[in-house]
Amino acid sequence: MSGVAQKVEPLTDSLRFNFEKFLHQDYEFIMDQEDEAYESSDYNKLRKLTDIHIHKAKLEDNALEMVNGYYYRTIIEEPKMAIAYSDSIISATKDSNHPEHPTFGYILKAIIYYDMADYQQALENYIVAYNLAVEKKNLTDQFTSSMAIAAIRNLNGQPHAAADIYTRSLKLLQKEKDYKNRYDRDYLMLMYNLSLAHLRLSQMDSARYYLNKGIIKAISVNDTVEYRDLVLVGAQLDYYENKFQSAKDTLMKYTDDLEENNKATKYYYLGKIAQNSGDNSLAIDYFKQIDLIVEKTKRPFENIKDVYQQLVLHYGLQGDQEREIESIEKLIFYDSLISTENKGVIKQAIVAYDIPYLKFQKKKVEEELKSKSIWIVIFGVIAGIGLLIAFYFYIRARKTKMKVKQMLDGSIPFKKSNRGVGTHPESVPEGIRNEVLMKLETFEKSDLYLQKDLDMALLAQEMDTNTSYLSTIINHYKQKSFPRYIKDLKISKAIERLSNDPDLLKYNYQGLAETFGFKTGESFSKAFYYRTGIYPSKLLKELKSRENARHL
Repeated sequence: MSGVAQKVEPLTDSLRFNFEKFLHQDYEFIMDQEDEAYESSDYNKLRKLTDIHIHKAKLEDNALEMVNGYYYRTIIEEPKMAIAYSDSIISATKDSNHPEHPTFGYILKAIIYYDMADYQQALENYIVAYNLAVEKKNLTDQFTSSMAIAAIRNLNGQPHAAADIYTRSLKLLQKEKDYKNRYDRDYLMLMYNLSLAHLRLSQMDSARYYLNKGIIKAISVNDTVEYRDLVLVGAQLDYYENKFQSAKDTLMKYTDDLEENNKATKYYYLGKIAQNSGDNSLAIDYFKQIDLIVEKTKRPFENIKDVYQQLVLHYGLQGDQEREIESIEKLIFYDSLISTENKGVIKQAIVAYDIPYLKFQKKKVEEELKSKSIWIVIFGVIAGIGLLIAFYFYIRARKTKMKVKQMLDGSIPFKKSNRGVGTHPESVPEGIRNEVLMKLETFEKSDLYLQKDLDMALLAQEMDTNTSYLSTIINHYKQKSFPRYIKDLKISKAIERLSNDPDLLKYNYQGLAETFGFKTGESFSKAFYYRTGIYPSKLLKELKSRENARHL
């Protein structure tokens, strides 16, 4: 199969798929169609496309493309089916020499179990992933897995163990030069997790110490999402330090932006603050909202026992025996569930994570007693690991810096399709084709694509054509899906304006998102990374540095 695009009809109806026709397309074309189907929430179409993707990969014995096909199914299917597709990824890559496989499948499976609040299964898969990452010397996957293991232990009554893992990770990071700037995302994650772990240990000074460092860093890199999460931990700290008004102000400002159990946790603190101020009616309203969320998610959180105790007391005083009994039953059920899960997680973590580490330490001491020369070996290993880690971080930082320089010099190699245009699509009359192409050229020179509500139907109407013709022309001549085409135009405009307008450097992610037609700072950041291979914070940092140097 050459790089020439095939003449295919636009995928406007999932029933119009021609299996054989799409089977002979290249993988990038199929993945563009998958992206478009996912972004438009057309999951039936996406299922058909992934079936083609997987079938093609099996015919060609291409395990990594099987993974790409299975991956979409893990994120759109119900948990039980998603786990089955994760197992398919593991099976397809079990003998792979690739540094990320089969680790990737176990991490996906762990994430699904974590979202189901099945922390024992999540922990089991993260531990397998961690051991594979160690075996394959994949530092990124080691970091990801160890952070997740610590988070699960933190949630399940082992904050000491979690804090220990986070502290060791921070010490490792601190050995790197300029670590706060070169690895700002890793640093922010550790500051958040360390503050939360010390909060659970009631070590308020330590929690506040890491929290303040994290907030300062989040502000300096304009990371509004991390900033929000950190100040919400700060609200919990304020509550335990009896700074109720400060805690309430922060919680009221950000809680509506949260989802499900994160929102339930913050409602709990708002309820307790209301109780402390004597407004029991408002407190009960918050506790009832928590009950609705937990009933929907079936995921209790650490303070759920207190919530149902308050509801039992409330309904008892109201003489509502039916709801009192119902709340008692929920109290017993969730308290038992949390206790059982905590015991299981603690036992599993000790057996699979702590004991192997202690055995390693014991063996090391025994060998030291046999011969002092073992120190030479130990120092050599430590030095080797240190050099390996330093080399990894150095290469990653150097690549990022090079990409930023190329971008500002106008030479960055953006992701492009390797398919040629080839013949013209017969499904679009020549006159219409030429007219739409001219209008697209004019459109690209305008700023119309920065509109947040722009979709294919609106653009087709603007160009006096229909969505079928427009979709075919963009897929064929621009060699990308419509959503990707629009996002790439927005990011190109963002790079151009950021490079020439110093005032934009003062904006945070949300401000930049609104300026360049994205709904959220997160969607802007993801689109920027997809287009350039780096996060916007790196570009903003370099531009600010150049702007400061210009004024010296």
